Amino acid sequence: MSKSDKNTIELYFEWWLLEMKSAGYIADFKREPEKLLVLDNAPYGRYKRFKSKEKEIEEFNLFQKIQYTYDYRVIWNDTAEYLFYEEVLPAGVFQFGIPPFIAHRSPEGDVYSLIDVKPTNSVMQKGGNVSSSISFPLKQRMLWDRDRLYINKVVPMPMAGTGFNSALFIKTFCPQRYFLTDGGGQRRKIKWKAIPLKEYVKNKITYIDNLLKNTK
Repeated sequence: MSKSDKNTIELYFEWWLLEMKSAGYIADFKREPEKLLVLDNAPYGRYKRFKSKEKEIEEFNLFQKIQYTYDYRVIWNDTAEYLFYEEVLPAGVFQFGIPPFIAHRSPEGDVYSLIDVKPTNSVMQKGGNVSSSISFPLKQRMLWDRDRLYINKVVPMPMAGTGFNSALFIKTFCPQRYFLTDGGGQRRKIKWKAIPLKEYVKNKITYIDNLLKNTK
């Protein structure tokens, strides 16, 4: 399967992934590893008539199948559990609120998350990419209803004055590489509170410990 060109926000997200891998929270990640079937072909019949023999029913596809290629598959290490992900389990309850990433367990025992990296909705719409902002939530819900498979939408950082409540670099940590400009020669001007990985982990552990101590 040929892969699309990597865009800037995917590059920024990979900086986050690489720092996580270096710190031991991620075992591996792959970009555009597969296509998922969202909806299968919808076959229907039509009569095919002949002069010299009986008519036959010919099958055709009333609707073609819908496929979807997500951006990244991330394989987690156990050290990241509750700090960065929670697994989808039969009980249907998360332990500590909505986690930064929702994960699944493969038959082989790997815990993984499927991720689609996007700009904020306002940036997509201003850039003329309205179809993706509409189609992604539909495909995301269809895959959940069809296969109980969750696609995580990741907005790496705020853009054009939006995304301050949803950006990954705010909800978790800002990768060290992002503190420098893309060329790497100067400090980047960051207009939000950006904390490093170790500070995020320390704060998250404290939050979980306090929650467990002060609640039943």
